[in-house]
Amino acid sequence: MDKVIAHISGIKKLTNQALDILSSISSVCYVKINSESELKKSLKNCDIFWFRLNHKITEEVLKNARCKYILCAVTGLDHIDIIACKKYNIKVISLKNEKEFLKEVRATAEHNFGLLLALIRKSKSAFKHVESYQWNRNLFQGEELYKKKIGILGLGRLGKIIAEYANVFGMEVYYHDKIDFEESIYTNCESLEDLITQVDILSINITYDDTTHFIINKRILSKIKKSLYIVNTSRGGVVNEDDIITFLNKGKIKGYATDVLYGEPDIEENKLIKYAEENENVIITPHISGYTKESIEKTEIFIANKFLKNFNKN
Repeated sequence: MDKVIAHISGIKKLTNQALDILSSISSVCYVKINSESELKKSLKNCDIFWFRLNHKITEEVLKNARCKYILCAVTGLDHIDIIACKKYNIKVISLKNEKEFLKEVRATAEHNFGLLLALIRKSKSAFKHVESYQWNRNLFQGEELYKKKIGILGLGRLGKIIAEYANVFGMEVYYHDKIDFEESIYTNCESLEDLITQVDILSINITYDDTTHFIINKRILSKIKKSLYIVNTSRGGVVNEDDIITFLNKGKIKGYATDVLYGEPDIEENKLIKYAEENENVIITPHISGYTKESIEKTEIFIANKFLKNFNKN
């Protein structure tokens, strides 16, 4: 590459250290992209494309791309067509499988518990109540986490951190994972059905792929013996949102809190948002669980260094 050009999309300004690393080998241009045609144009005019979750990178947008590196400081890559990237010899630099580094990035696990607490203490409706100049505490009797049984679907990096936090709250921790952690101090459930029948709260923390698409569906939800709360900080595609709504209406799900939606960021027709507008037992945040000052700084510096090592090899 004679003149290396990096395009940064959806980020106001990279962390200084990450920017210094990137600037040492390329010119840096912050771009505003509002359509697929603008995304195609950007990929045609850069060698390095840095973004997070604000675009879907499909084979169609990659067909005539000049870009040879996609940098994405996230763990889940369902918004990037990895097969197409390989086809066009584009390297994806991300946080996927960076287990040791990610042990120090805890923002998502913290948000997971923030959502759970807001859900179980009816904070959404309580906030609205006071903002309308009312003060009736009798409307908002919540529940405690202490002694509740929490089921963690996916005892990976985030699942283990959430289990630690649950332990501090005095909760009983159950989990289901495709890996059987023999050394775990928590109760292993051999199946998702077994997990969902034993717990008061289900925390979804699995990786999203073809095997976990709509893994939470009406067949699984029909196994619920007592109403439970569900928190999802994984990906929207792991749950069938229509089925979630059905079981909310049946009272089998007490409440659903999620930081992710199926098809995001295209949410104009999302039925779960419509349900949340009319019901207080659904809380939705716009995929902000990992979006803290500390995590942004750590992950951007890590991705910049990882890219530099890869770039220098070529």
